[in-house]
Amino acid sequence: MNSELVKLLCLALPSTQTRLARLVAREIAGSLSAPRQARRLSPRRSWSSLVLALAATGCESAPDAHVPMFSDGGLLRQGEALSRDQLFALEGFFEVDAGTSLLGSDASIRTSPGTVSVLTDKNAGFAVLGAACLPDERVVIEGYWQYPTRAEAGLVRLFVEPAESARSLCDGAVSLESESLKLVGHYGHGDEFPGNPLALGWSRELKPWRGRFLTVAHHGACENTDHCGVSPNSIETVRLAERTGSNAIELDVRVTRDGVPILFHDPMLSSSLVEGLFCNGSVRDLTLGEIRGSCALRYGERIPTVQETLSAIIEETELEGVYLDMKVPDAVLATARVVSTAIAELKARNNNEDPSDDRRLGIVIAAPNEDVLTAWRSAKATLIAEGRDVPACLVEYDPDVVLAEGCVAWGPTWTEGPRVEDVEKLRANGALTVYWTINQSDFIDEYLQRARPDGIITSRSALLFHRYQKVGTPPQLVSEAP
Repeated sequence: MNSELVKLLCLALPSTQTRLARLVAREIAGSLSAPRQARRLSPRRSWSSLVLALAATGCESAPDAHVPMFSDGGLLRQGEALSRDQLFALEGFFEVDAGTSLLGSDASIRTSPGTVSVLTDKNAGFAVLGAACLPDERVVIEGYWQYPTRAEAGLVRLFVEPAESARSLCDGAVSLESESLKLVGHYGHGDEFPGNPLALGWSRELKPWRGRFLTVAHHGACENTDHCGVSPNSIETVRLAERTGSNAIELDVRVTRDGVPILFHDPMLSSSLVEGLFCNGSVRDLTLGEIRGSCALRYGERIPTVQETLSAIIEETELEGVYLDMKVPDAVLATARVVSTAIAELKARNNNEDPSDDRRLGIVIAAPNEDVLTAWRSAKATLIAEGRDVPACLVEYDPDVVLAEGCVAWGPTWTEGPRVEDVEKLRANGALTVYWTINQSDFIDEYLQRARPDGIITSRSALLFHRYQKVGTPPQLVSEAP
């Protein structure tokens, strides 16, 4: 009983709940302390546990998410947005002086273009905020908070203190005396105006993570059963993923009948992932036009192509890595050609005379099984014959194959245990290790501390980022990008 099995069963029912995931996780975790050859769960125990869990919790889709907004548009519209360089001054590990019932005792604050993200291990919660200098030289930081696994969200409004720090930012400063930095204000529930005290005080710098540790969003910012208001494998979830703590993203790739690689997890257009009266059938049996003419994703988004998604990632985000999970061998060559074109464009961009235009992004073609790897070998030969750049590859199932194929990374499932010796062997040979998919804080801590991986795929990016800041160690190997 592995995570893919649970996922498929619950998508068919149609989806899993957090409580079910925890029960299954405990079942799997009970085997981690056993010898590796004895780790497989007995079929009787696995199925009985799954049936009991389903009977106790059921599998239900999350209700439509509601992202609260200030009824008057908020204060941000009255001010001048802080620049990207100024936002960096707000980053750090903060102690929570007021509002622990919302965030817990501490939180990590990181930034991305136009966004201040507050990340915590309290219910894997996050806050997505904007920052602006007001006419009275106060700096407001406001937006919304959310617990993705629950239908809970609310508004947040904070101000930078002391006043001298706010005035410095309004005067254009890009650095502050961090030791005195505080963010003080209020939060609310739902659409109510913020009235509960919230205060955070800067404690220390964040541990290195840019270019060092990959918080990889599992097919985007949220699972299908979450309450984030965006669908998995959509361009919208790519944008949100960065704001909720990720610096890399894993996306599922299939190919249409007319040979276009698109983002979609399941082989069939299941009602748990798409909407549309005439939206049914197999992805591989339909053209891109037929799919788009009949189907939309769960929150109404268009099903994106790989090309469209990579363009959005490059132009609209600072994400550092893209993990393209090849669901079928037929998708490999078409995807490799799209990625090859993106790599060539990035190389040209990074070699021009304007260093401010540089964009570093690592993109890997992931092989989850031997059939996909065989297709990858063929695609690689074709690209070489065509004179194209060959993308990097990742192998999920065997670390020795990673080295034999010259791939850049290994992507093992966490259910096989940390496998520290394999991680160290790969690191010694210049390859990365990125586990999939870990969502519980105790397992995140174990793998961060025992294996010190280069990254982890997770559906709880805020949780992973904050746990890395609390207990993780920056890996020795720094990711390479084209």
